[in-house]
Amino acid sequence: AAAAAASEVPPGLAAPPGLTFATAHATHGPDTAPAHLLAGPTRGAKRVVSSRVQDERLQTLSDAGMCLSMHQPWASLLTHGIKIHEGRTWYTSHRGRLWIAAAAKAPEPEDIAVLEAAAGPDAVLPRAYPTSCLLGCVNVTDCLSQEEYRRRFPDGDSQSPYVLICEDPLELPLYLPVKGQHKIWKLDRTLHESAVGALRA
Repeated sequence: AAAAAASEVPPGLAAPPGLTFATAHATHGPDTAPAHLLAGPTRGAKRVVSSRVQDERLQTLSDAGMCLSMHQPWASLLTHGIKIHEGRTWYTSHRGRLWIAAAAKAPEPEDIAVLEAAAGPDAVLPRAYPTSCLLGCVNVTDCLSQEEYRRRFPDGDSQSPYVLICEDPLELPLYLPVKGQHKIWKLDRTLHESAVGALRA
């Protein structure tokens, strides 16, 4: 997916209270990030989410192994809960668990710097932005048209025709190599089972 025109806010990025984004960015930047590091998710004193599924509700989420490929650094920001609204040009009826795969191309260092600065000093940032791997998952609660999105989230930062509302981010304790596909696609059964097992470990 090509980068969208820059807007006043990095699309789908959740601002901490009192923070105003002053930097422009596209809906989807370059494909991915530094090196294929298939290792630990988080940088900082604490993680955004535990590698274990601690909430019983999360254990019972609908999970058909559906996956969305995203460019970095947006992909890791989504699975860390810093980005919560994901803009798309197409509608999806998918609800429930959506696995997030990082695509293959490394992002520009400038993109990482801009988005990390916009996240604020208290944000727990990803330690790295690995490529070509399964990062974790989110719970898609809705897919809104831009009109409905603007009604429900008047301060929302996505300008895309459709916006996925994402909650309950979970990061895999070990990233799993994967080759992404377009739009929402189904994970290989063995990979899906490995990912679910890793969350429950």
